[in-house]
Amino acid sequence: MFAKYIIRLDDIAENMNNSNFFLLKDIFIKNNIQPLIGVIPNNQDEELLRYPKSEFDFWQEIRELQRLGWNIAVHGYNHKFETNSSGILGINKRSEFAGLALEKQNEKIIKAIKVFNENKINIDAFMAPAHSYDINTLRCLFDNQINSITDGYGIFPYKKEGIVFVPQLFSKPRKMPFGIYTFCFHPNDMTIDQINELDIFIKRNRNNIITFNNVINKYNNSMYKIVINSLIEKLVKSYRIYRAR
Repeated sequence: MFAKYIIRLDDIAENMNNSNFFLLKDIFIKNNIQPLIGVIPNNQDEELLRYPKSEFDFWQEIRELQRLGWNIAVHGYNHKFETNSSGILGINKRSEFAGLALEKQNEKIIKAIKVFNENKINIDAFMAPAHSYDINTLRCLFDNQINSITDGYGIFPYKKEGIVFVPQLFSKPRKMPFGIYTFCFHPNDMTIDQINELDIFIKRNRNNIITFNNVINKYNNSMYKIVINSLIEKLVKSYRIYRAR
């Protein structure tokens, strides 16, 4: 089994680095690649609001990308961090969701869905801001029929609390021997060199780049994959503890 790759873009919003976004869009379209993009329904992140508001019809652009086969994740509701919780994954000590009461989280999810529905966007996945969510987040997603998440440890999809997780480990593209890997990029912060590096990786590995939905549709939870994921999780957590010393 050859490795397969998913391209993920975070922090897609009405206020963003449009120059980088359209450079990446051009690369994806030329190479017939359909990435997963995390769209913020009601952006209130002060760092992102420093970018000028899009002069084009933002939601029309998202609808067109979905028509082209791009997968759309709901990237929180407003991307404002309300707690210092690192959630289940323990990566970043900030969160829009983890640590909040179930009712408050559910309210955010419902509002996010409403914005997407009003703009005729289908939700393919949930993408937690700062990779931070907790058990209440999962329950709210399940109750609102959002059944997949782009995040987690491992190299194969797995299921928890009725939700399919497609793990995300790396922020830099790299050739791997086997497994399914999501490479996470933040277009707002990417340099031209990083964009060119991604372009080269795509050209060299185009046949092994797949869509998020393709993985979800072919998901199976074999014991072999469960064991491999468990080992990967232990290794990654041990490495992070070692680096933090």
